[in-house]
Amino acid sequence: MQKRSDLSDVKKGMIIGFRAKVGSISETANFENCSRATVVKVYRAWQYGTIQNQRRGTCGAPRAIDDRGERRLRRCVRANRRATVEQLTAQMNQGATKSVSSTTVQRTLLRMGLRSRRLVNAPMLTAVKRRRRLEFARQYRN
Repeated sequence: MQKRSDLSDVKKGMIIGFRAKVGSISETANFENCSRATVVKVYRAWQYGTIQNQRRGTCGAPRAIDDRGERRLRRCVRANRRATVEQLTAQMNQGATKSVSSTTVQRTLLRMGLRSRRLVNAPMLTAVKRRRRLEFARQYRN
């Protein structure tokens, strides 16, 4: 038997209240005109503080890059750290049934926490090297 719809908050409250007052799962199910499994699930969720509607948060179109696609994208990024978004998009679309845009790849990378960085062409200076460079500059200033 499939799930018809989510229970309203009022119905959940009635199940919890009746179950707490009477104590019998069967009587609560008969009173609320629902299955025993529903009574057990709602009451257990209330006991552990995890009551919420299960179907919420599924609005909008499905994502073009699912979990498996994200793992594939992460492998592509690890293989070539200097690849651009366009190069990664070409790799993702290679051999795929559904092509994705570079904007989608960029958005997915941001959601995965992979931010772009620019290489800096400057010497790595420690505190000691900084101090020595300053001493050298002061010594040969004139």
